[in-house]
Amino acid sequence: QTTMMKRCSKCAAAAAFITSLIAVGRTGALTLHSHFGSKGKAITSTSLHLGNGSRESAEPELATARPNSSWHPLSRRDALSKGLVLAGSGIASSISLPSPSLADTENAGVQGTSLLSDYDPTNYKTLPSYGRTVFPPSFLPPLDNRATYRYSLGRNAWALEQLLAFANVTATIRTNVIEENGGLWVCGPLWPTEEYCALLDELGTVTNVVLPTNALEHKAAMKQFVSKYPDAKVWISPGQYGPFGECGVVTEDMTEDEVNVVVKKASKTIGYRVDGVLPVRVQSGTQSKPPENMFPSWADSFDFEVLCVDLPGNAGPVSECAFVHKSSKTLVVTDAVICVPPVSSSTASGGSALQFPIQPIFGTYFDATTLSDPTFWDRTVLQAVFLPLRTEPSESKETYPGYEALTNRLVRAPILRAFADARAPESVKKWVDRVAGLTAFDRIITAHFASPINAGPDLFTKAYSHLNKEMSLDALSSALPPIACQDWSTLNSLNEFIDDNKLGAPVVYDFKRGCL
Repeated sequence: QTTMMKRCSKCAAAAAFITSLIAVGRTGALTLHSHFGSKGKAITSTSLHLGNGSRESAEPELATARPNSSWHPLSRRDALSKGLVLAGSGIASSISLPSPSLADTENAGVQGTSLLSDYDPTNYKTLPSYGRTVFPPSFLPPLDNRATYRYSLGRNAWALEQLLAFANVTATIRTNVIEENGGLWVCGPLWPTEEYCALLDELGTVTNVVLPTNALEHKAAMKQFVSKYPDAKVWISPGQYGPFGECGVVTEDMTEDEVNVVVKKASKTIGYRVDGVLPVRVQSGTQSKPPENMFPSWADSFDFEVLCVDLPGNAGPVSECAFVHKSSKTLVVTDAVICVPPVSSSTASGGSALQFPIQPIFGTYFDATTLSDPTFWDRTVLQAVFLPLRTEPSESKETYPGYEALTNRLVRAPILRAFADARAPESVKKWVDRVAGLTAFDRIITAHFASPINAGPDLFTKAYSHLNKEMSLDALSSALPPIACQDWSTLNSLNEFIDDNKLGAPVVYDFKRGCL
């Protein structure tokens, strides 16, 4: 939820506030907008902390993929090489689209607790004695006690979680890691404290690093992380802007020499070595044999789609990449969707079928009195997604309708509906459709809130129903979170301020469609 803005010197105070919202500045991007388990190594240090006082559970065996005769996985590299990709559509003409996944079938209609049946915020591991500071220090709080919690996500995947704090906004932010081909594929590195690196190194050798977006909160720690792992291959999303200028964009119609020019420029301008820039689809033209330097070595194991939007009025492109790890049927995204877990007001450990405890990492930043406030989690969620703290009376306590509308659902964060989707609706929708058409997936891991989420392509697409112009208002009201129209007031006012002061690209789409 934090990105940079550097426009309009006359509006310095307002620009400072909107800094956390939208990237129309040179060091960030319009926020299109945001675990680990040891294998056989027991840690006996007194600083080891495991949820519920127990040892971290062993990594479960990778589930056997369910047969699906209508789906034949084919990587984008293979599709391009065989000349199958239709110009601009991103769909191979001779490939069947996946049928709805089991996850989608089980969660059709009411999105209930089955979405988060594999989510367990109590089963974590920390190593505080290793150190929770980083030098040079990060410019985003927490500054001196940046805790890292590691969670197993199952299927040879983990998450490393830290806190992100800015003004009155506090949220979790995660690195997602998948074991692949004997090494670690690390997506969205965070600040590499000694604790963070120790928890990561227990899992294996970091071989590949991916910067999946140009949102500031996800790219801020990249240089320091890469310096800690100099042997890892580094791939970044397109449209990055570094301290020495723009990094450039790679498109799928480029030649090997053209790709090399962009990659070399990226390494010079971004401030650390870059091995590749993830390619963007083009509107027309297909290469029968794309150059080898266009795709990373892990492209045979992951299918991916790149969103890259460069709008007039913004200072640079906006990007986010979505990846499907084929063997584990896992979609990895950064900010594309979220699932807010319903949290009990009790601080007792362990969750029920309907309620979870607050993520324990909040206890490293807030005192027990603050955390025991029954409204703490509701307010934290609303502030993170920029919905107002509007309350309504109920029998037991005042409730926050905005919070109730978001929990236990796979949703597009309201702040991104307002700032990203409202400005580039067609580009975002095309990207969503292409992601849904990738190799079949039955779960999603994200960089914020709860993971893993039991959801497939149908639910992923449903989260973006507000972009479907053909859908009736009645259908939208059942497909989207029931956010009241009045609860969009804050984001609507901010968009008006941005448009009135020409601080970014104009709003061209009604992001509030379907509100109640």
